[in-house]
Formats: sequence, structure tokens, C-alpha cells
Amino acid sequence: MVNYIDLQCHTTASDGRNSPQELIDIAVKKKLSAISITDHDTINGLDEALKYAKNKNIEIIPGVEITCDDRGFMDTHILGLFIDYKNNSLISLLNKSKKFRDIQKKDTIIKLRDLGFSITYKEVRAMANGEIGRPHIAKVLLKNNPDKVESIEDIFSRYLATGEKAYVKRKKGISVKEAIAAIHSAKGLAFVAHPGVYTHFDANKFIKYFLKEGGDGIETIYDYSSSRKNITKKESREIIKKYSNLVKKLKILETGGSDFHGKKFQVLGNLRVPISILNNLKKITSERG
Repeated sequence: MVNYIDLQCHTTASDGRNSPQELIDIAVKKKLSAISITDHDTINGLDEALKYAKNKNIEIIPGVEITCDDRGFMDTHILGLFIDYKNNSLISLLNKSKKFRDIQKKDTIIKLRDLGFSITYKEVRAMANGEIGRPHIAKVLLKNNPDKVESIEDIFSRYLATGEKAYVKRKKGISVKEAIAAIHSAKGLAFVAHPGVYTHFDANKFIKYFLKEGGDGIETIYDYSSSRKNITKKESREIIKKYSNLVKKLKILETGGSDFHGKKFQVLGNLRVPISILNNLKKITSERG
């Protein structure tokens, strides 16, 4: 019997819909051997998760997903796995990222108001239990403007997705080098998350740049069909195969995760990430000390 894992999950500490405890309960029910909690630019859910998971039949890998804007590679996500989440260098970087994130979200809200929508930062802040993300903005927008927008998906496709009417680039961003350095300082491994979603630039060039800056590998197994619009299951399998082959060619590390946020069309455990991937990463971290 093959045991399965999921090394990219989100909670209410960022833009997930389940608390750390709820996420762990779902993962245990699905009989996953391990999950990694990788909230966006924050480690605030990890204490709760690790304490709650004690004496439960599941392993929690401390993680984080850091947003970077660097040299034309905009809005990229770097996963840090096996991190010491109390590391001062990592915490300092995440605090800086939080400031950049808040400025960006406030600018997005201003742009939406200029477009005639009813929405305030205070409302969005109240909607988010943790770090503010675009899903929180979308929820408030839908609640306040039912006559102008149809759904969360409609809001993203017309306004919040990269390059759309209300999308705002971060005025300042974390560099790839900074993210990798902070993850390594925290004794973690750094990966390019979901490389197949980067269609607004050359993903292979970004991976090359990431590795040059000291990155460890890429996320090969990812649920593109349930996490990204207009990608079929067949296309998702093809993307996974493409990046799995790239890992072998470049002889780099790989990870896998569903990007679970608790959305209604996501089912934790459907993505089959074998435990052999986790075992290999454990071996590498042990060798590095």
C-alpha cells in the first residue's frame, strides 16, 4: 500500500478556509501520512498545527509560501519546507513581505473603488483571520456588489487576476535571492511552487534563475485542474510529466502539493503525492544537518 502526502496546504492564517485544526482533521480522515502547512508570507498557523497534531496519526511539515517580485518575474511563489519557523531571519523577511502585501491590497481596493465598487480596507481586514489575500477582497466585493459581479471566479477573471482591471503590482517586493536565503537560514529547502501556472513569463527561464540563486528544486506534482481555471485533468497530467522530466534532467529536488485552500471544488487527498518524495527530502535535510 502506497502512503500519500500533501506538501502545500493553506489555512485561515492566510487565505485558506479551514483553521489549522480543521485542516489536520480533514487530512487525518483522508489518511494522509503527512501534510505541510505553507501559508502565504506567514508562519502564524504553525504553532497551533503542531500542538494539535501531537498524538495524531499524521506528520506536519512546517512550511511557508513566500511571494516574490524579481527581475520581471512578477508574483512568483517560493515554497519553504522543513523550516525552523522561529528563525529570526525568516521572521524578519516575512514581516517585510507583510508590509508590501498590505500596501498592494490597499492599492487594489482603491482601484476597485475607482471602478465604482463598494468596498473598504476595514471590511476586508475583518474578513481575514490572518494575512489578507485577493480571495478576501473578492468575498467582500461579491457581498457588497451582487448586482455587478456574479461569483468569486467572475471577480478574479475580470478584475483580480494578473493583468486584469484591478490587479496591482507590488511597489516593492521580496527578491528570489532574499526568499531562498531566509529559507536556508531557517534550515529549510526552497522550491518553485506550481511552475505550470506562470504563463505571463517564461517559466523555464525563471526556474533557471531560481536555481542560479541557490534554490533547491521545483514542485512537480500539483493539482492544476482544480486550482487553476481552464486546465483539464489531462492537461494537468501533461504539465506534471513535463516538470517531473525536468527534475530528472537537471538532477534537482522535487516536491508535490495540491495547493489546498478548502474551496468547494477542492478535495484534500485526491492528488496522489507519494511518500517517497517526502522520504527523499528528509534524507537531504538530514545530510545537510
